[in-house]
Amino acid sequence: MEFLRELIVLEPWSGLTAGLIAAMALARGLDFLSTWLVTPRLELEANPLMRRTGYVRMALLNLPLLGLPLLHHGLSITFIVTSLLAAGGNLAGGALARGMGEKRQSEAQARAIREMGVGRALAMNTAGGLVIALAGALLMVLGRPVESHSWWGGLGVVMFGVVGLVHFNLAILRLGHRARRSP
Repeated sequence: MEFLRELIVLEPWSGLTAGLIAAMALARGLDFLSTWLVTPRLELEANPLMRRTGYVRMALLNLPLLGLPLLHHGLSITFIVTSLLAAGGNLAGGALARGMGEKRQSEAQARAIREMGVGRALAMNTAGGLVIALAGALLMVLGRPVESHSWWGGLGVVMFGVVGLVHFNLAILRLGHRARRSP
């Protein structure tokens, strides 16, 4: 309960607050830009909310995040780290999608899931997400106390691992369903 009480207290305006607002805008912008570069029609998007709402509505839903540094510097750092890792992951994995096109990439992914099996694909993705989360947990332990900025950055890495685990497992299930329906 004490943690929730901390979130309600406004952070004093400072250079750090302003910098975190700018960093949040940059990180969220890079996440959106990298997503658009890889999958303009969102056929390859793993986040089901993004797939349903589209770019404009999702951008509007993200606008309040720019105020997060006014509420809590640590949570802002968590969101910034998570967003930057997502943008980097999008760009790093985007060459195939851009080269093949969204439709062909999606079909290739469905074939791969069919050949590998949904269970094995889920197990591999889950293991990968947990390893990333473990790296973040290590940063959190090394970055103690909880008030330190590095602790919150470690939490961002944990969140990236967990969100990737959830989003990509949902995408694997969706692809597995599509693979079962196609010849």
